[in-house]
Amino acid sequence: MVKGRLTVGRRKIEIKRITNIVSRRVCFSKRRAGLFKKASDLSILCGAEIAIVVFSPSGGKAFSFGHPSVDSVINRFTRGDAPNNPTMAGRTSSLSFPSLQ
Repeated sequence: MVKGRLTVGRRKIEIKRITNIVSRRVCFSKRRAGLFKKASDLSILCGAEIAIVVFSPSGGKAFSFGHPSVDSVINRFTRGDAPNNPTMAGRTSSLSFPSLQ
């Protein structure tokens, strides 16, 4: 029986800004991909309509994920078009979105 760990494994990291620019860009790309994967899983498993827009910290490039599409989900949200959802009934959005194309 082995008493110590042979590998480092996954460790909890402190949530703070990454100072190294290259490491920050790599982390952004990996976490963005993970976020989009989780959103995709949620939409497939539960039939949820999802829209996510993420702006890159270096340059402000927009990355988006949507199911069925970002535009359709945002349009539905801004219209308050959710007849089966009483929490959305009568609500209007104060959010404004630039063109995502």
